[in-house]
Amino acid sequence: MSAEHLSCDLAVVGAGPAGLAAARVAAAAGARVICLDAFAQPGGQYAMQPTQGDSAFADTAQVRMGRDAAKAARDAGVEILCGAEVFWGARVSGGFCLSVNRGGHSLVVEARALVVAAGAMERPLPFPGWTLPGVIGAGAAQRLLKTGTGALPLPGKAVLAGSGPFLLAVAQSFAKAGQRLDQFVEMQTPSVPAIAALFAAHPGKLPEALRLALDLRKTGAERHRGHMVTRALGTDRVEAVEIAPIGSSGAPDMTRAQITDGVGTLAIGYGFQPVVDLTTALGAAHDFNADLGGWHCRSDARGRTTVPGVWAAGETLGIGGAVPARLSGRIAGGAAAAALGFAEPDLGAEQRALHKARAFAAGLAALFPAPADLPLELSGDTLICRCEDVLVDDIAQAIAEGARESFAVKTWTRAGMGPCQGRICGAGIAAALARAGVPAETASYNRAHLPLRPVPLPLVRATMAAQTKMEKRA
Repeated sequence: MSAEHLSCDLAVVGAGPAGLAAARVAAAAGARVICLDAFAQPGGQYAMQPTQGDSAFADTAQVRMGRDAAKAARDAGVEILCGAEVFWGARVSGGFCLSVNRGGHSLVVEARALVVAAGAMERPLPFPGWTLPGVIGAGAAQRLLKTGTGALPLPGKAVLAGSGPFLLAVAQSFAKAGQRLDQFVEMQTPSVPAIAALFAAHPGKLPEALRLALDLRKTGAERHRGHMVTRALGTDRVEAVEIAPIGSSGAPDMTRAQITDGVGTLAIGYGFQPVVDLTTALGAAHDFNADLGGWHCRSDARGRTTVPGVWAAGETLGIGGAVPARLSGRIAGGAAAAALGFAEPDLGAEQRALHKARAFAAGLAALFPAPADLPLELSGDTLICRCEDVLVDDIAQAIAEGARESFAVKTWTRAGMGPCQGRICGAGIAAALARAGVPAETASYNRAHLPLRPVPLPLVRATMAAQTKMEKRA
């Protein structure tokens, strides 16, 4: 097998709001731009495009935004390659080489510079029963509703639970799809004065917030404020969900726990974390900020990372939402094009707008802080790392024997060595270390290794051979 070879001035990884904005600005400046995305259509999570022509989401504002952004990028000359999963990136003489799995075929993209706009993923936190079929992420539920037939795959009641404003957006998707939502379980209940103060400072956001609240009401869901899911129950799949109110100590009051039977889907989310596997693989520096979703790529005001020739944009720089993602993408795309010798557009207005947009995101993060610890005590036989079957007791033993960072836990137990490379278990490992007194900054993160995503070995060989030829040619 041999790899197809493409070359460009700038490669953009990710075709969400940030990636499409970066690609469009750079192409308009005169750069040859290739934009790569793992999904079948551009748009990202926020503006994901439905696969059904008669979908209830086909003409929503978010879908139109994604469709228009992709068209504008293509009109500017951007080559958008969807179904293209980047599984490695490396520096080569004169630029960078991206190894790509495109529908089972190997592709190598050679670029003089990169913009990484890889987006975000859900932040899974383990709890009893979290591995049962039917227990899914809140974002996964939204994707099923938006891109499928508008229905969840398993029959039974639907429970949406967790923390953060994204839950309201998912509930809105339930309402739009006409999908039954039985219970809405919120851990955090910000005070009315705090909410009022945030929207007084950002009044333009109020109409959207009101729409979200109204759409939650349309679902008819029973709302449980200040509650959390303590167990998912079932044998071969989830059948029931236990919730309990959160007491003054921050722990669930199990004396007032209640069980809902007949559940087919538990969609649960504790916020998002930046996708930084490619930027860690390239050796860029990263910083930790819980309000930004944890570990995120470090950059200057124009998106330039600590690796020459690499810019970052959107959620890779920290969780903030679609508006700051799009603005940071425009800024990074313009800066990257200028560094390559093309004309740099005047993006001063974008810089000012980005500052305001990030201020609103910071306000939301203050209202809904990410859980710093595991939501509740776990038994020793609770599975933490699904790929390598690592239990709570295994991680606790490693910490007791001296593992004081994520890499040490990985070495002791193999947690994080599986196909997901710690994307699923990383938050649980970090929480276990935090409980043992190890702060996140000390625990560090799981630096990605080849391949970033599961990929057939022949594709790895083909792209690595192509990369070797590039280096020899240089």
